[in-house]
Amino acid sequence: MIKTNKYNKVKSPQRRMLKATSMLAVLFGAIFCFLVIVIGFWFDYSWEIPVGSVRVVSERTRDILADTQGRIRITCFMDRRDIMARPLSRLLRGLSSASRGVAGAEIDLVYVDPRWDMSRSAQLVARGVPEKSLEFEYQRRKVVVTLDDMISGDAINVGGGGKNSIFRGERVCASAISRLALPHRQLKICWLQGHSEARFDDYDEFRGFSDIAHDLKRDGFILEGLTLAGLREIPSEYSVLVIAGARREMTLIEVNLIERYLKRGGCLLYLVAAQVTTGCEPLLKSWGIEVTPYIAISGQTLTGSDIVISSFSEHEITRNLNNASIVFGMPTCLKVLNLSGKDDSVDLTRSMLLAKSDKDGWGDLHPESFPRRFDSTSELAGPVVVAAVAERGGLVSSDVAYKPTRICVIGDVDFVMNRALSGRANANRDFFMNAVGWLAGVSMGSSSSIGGDASLATGFMRKDWIYAMAWSVLFVPLGFFIIFGCISIRKKR
Repeated sequence: MIKTNKYNKVKSPQRRMLKATSMLAVLFGAIFCFLVIVIGFWFDYSWEIPVGSVRVVSERTRDILADTQGRIRITCFMDRRDIMARPLSRLLRGLSSASRGVAGAEIDLVYVDPRWDMSRSAQLVARGVPEKSLEFEYQRRKVVVTLDDMISGDAINVGGGGKNSIFRGERVCASAISRLALPHRQLKICWLQGHSEARFDDYDEFRGFSDIAHDLKRDGFILEGLTLAGLREIPSEYSVLVIAGARREMTLIEVNLIERYLKRGGCLLYLVAAQVTTGCEPLLKSWGIEVTPYIAISGQTLTGSDIVISSFSEHEITRNLNNASIVFGMPTCLKVLNLSGKDDSVDLTRSMLLAKSDKDGWGDLHPESFPRRFDSTSELAGPVVVAAVAERGGLVSSDVAYKPTRICVIGDVDFVMNRALSGRANANRDFFMNAVGWLAGVSMGSSSSIGGDASLATGFMRKDWIYAMAWSVLFVPLGFFIIFGCISIRKKR
């Protein structure tokens, strides 16, 4: 009789067969997973799973989609193996879903891969559509957006091991749809030069205006520099005159040119340079907005040298920005004057504040002095106004051939420079674009764009994903299996 214990067990043929078949099943499973990866790599097959809020678009984009009716055809001309093909595909499906949710335009999506669809690729190239781009078609009008317009940050190294970038495709696509929905007319902006103003063609990483200028051009505006010297009149073809932080005083002739431009129905966007006199102050005061020598100070700050503004009045520029914040550098305090008793015309000049500090903020004459304390005898008590608008003729019916005069004064010029716009957690860009849209008489969706365009790290190439899948499916389970086998053999011994 054979004695058995836990160290000496009789192994029946059935038990050996069970272990052998288990090992064989594991081996066949590993081979099957390997073949699936090889087939997916060979045929370039992808299966996407929606994760998180990738398909959630911002409120600004929803406003634009809701205001657009009809049918929009979006053609994606891109190689499916491109690193940005999947994020772009998710974005387009998100736009289509959001448009259906707000009863907006019906969006038709068409994908053209230059490797497989030669005929349609040739047609797109003949129409001037480059590869790696989107073509938007709406009522015989079209807008082409390239991939370079949708990527900011570091360049993508397509050759391998790409770098991290920020995908701004939603903002770009929403702007393209907005341009198609607007009436077909040229919107020209003249950018005043000659008084040390900030220039729209300045690409300096910190003090330049190239980022916001790029957004304006993308939204259909034409930017042109303008020098007042030698002019008899500012051409009325310009929709908006921008004075971005002039630091040298203008002559009386130049100020009179601006005044006559406004009286003819022109629109002015005036960005104030801190504690600088330009000669336009009396003109702005006659329209109900006084530029003071005080600098806005508040405990709501990010770095100690800036001020966070989150209190807005109800206006088309600030509509739906109540949950957002604007970060100003050293904004000049403004005063809104009531001119109702000084104007005998039927249509009065109406001025109102746009943004102000919190109640604990104040206007300081010497912001460079520390510690900063409010002096009630010599300083401006809060809350202080940092942005205001004035309008004459805004109540006239739109079917009357009359162009209203609009003025927007913002107490800071630094808030839309390239460095300020590099942060994604503020509404500086939206506030500026809304102001320009209101002055030009176009509606581009005034809600905040914060929340859409989730930052996508586009560092993985297609091969990297294949390797990651192979490690997760084959090598990691195989490692656990080997460790488990070693432990089991050791215990039996």
